[in-house]
Amino acid sequence: MSDRKPILTLLVLLTASLSLAACSRADTAATDSRSFHTLADEQISGPQYFPGDLPIPEGAGITFTEGELTGGKKSSMLIYETDETMAELGTTYLKYVKEKALESGTQILDKDNLLISGKAPGSYSYSIIGSSSAAKPGGAEIILTWIEN
Repeated sequence: MSDRKPILTLLVLLTASLSLAACSRADTAATDSRSFHTLADEQISGPQYFPGDLPIPEGAGITFTEGELTGGKKSSMLIYETDETMAELGTTYLKYVKEKALESGTQILDKDNLLISGKAPGSYSYSIIGSSSAAKPGGAEIILTWIEN
């Protein structure tokens, strides 16, 4: 079953990418005073291979987390729900990518969707995928994925 997890992760990313492909790129509005903290501040059990300074909104509810080491390569996936808007999330994550000088591949942001992906040269590939929550109007669900190259 562990051989299927990398395939499952890639299928989730592909599905999310395809669902966002028709979305247009939007300007990111300035965020309000809502605060973010780092992933290192979260109490997550099990192995995680995300950067410790990855921003997570205050009050975010983590619904899934998984880190694994397969074939000597690390990968992690984290899913959380938040009340932050796509504009706030997009601004925060685009700023993080810029400050960390990460290579940017795809950047799609609109009022209901977020897709930011790219690479850290010689290190890892990342994706940040978000969509508005159908179950919680005004909320969002975010999927963070880091895969060692």
